[in-house]
Amino acid sequence: MNNLSIYQEKILGLAAKNKKIIALKDFNRSFEMRNPMCGDEVKVRIKLVEDKIIDISAVVRGCALCEASAGLVVELFKNKNVPDQKFLNEFLSWLENTETSFSDQLPIEMEIFEPIREIKNRHKCITMPFEATCKSVDFGDN
Repeated sequence: MNNLSIYQEKILGLAAKNKKIIALKDFNRSFEMRNPMCGDEVKVRIKLVEDKIIDISAVVRGCALCEASAGLVVELFKNKNVPDQKFLNEFLSWLENTETSFSDQLPIEMEIFEPIREIKNRHKCITMPFEATCKSVDFGDN
């Protein structure tokens, strides 16, 4: 089994797990995004208390990459402090610049998207759930 197969298996596993997520009913922050290029949609709902994400759901209508990314968002941010803009910038920079090594500022789980770095037209599928999460908690704006 090559590295691409291992990554693909992990991505599909995350996607399948996230498909079972039910949208939060009790939330105080939310953000929806749509990718006009492929039609992926993500709806992030967050229960935020001070600077801590108590609960989060990221419901996707779209491809396995977007679904897997949404699953990772839920895994990484539930019961954690709000991610800052630096986190998102670090992720976007690593994803866009294939010469850049994986940042130790990012959770190791995000390395799952390594094989997609060279497929630029799929980057939005991966980044959308993270962007929606950051936008939903940005200074209380919904």
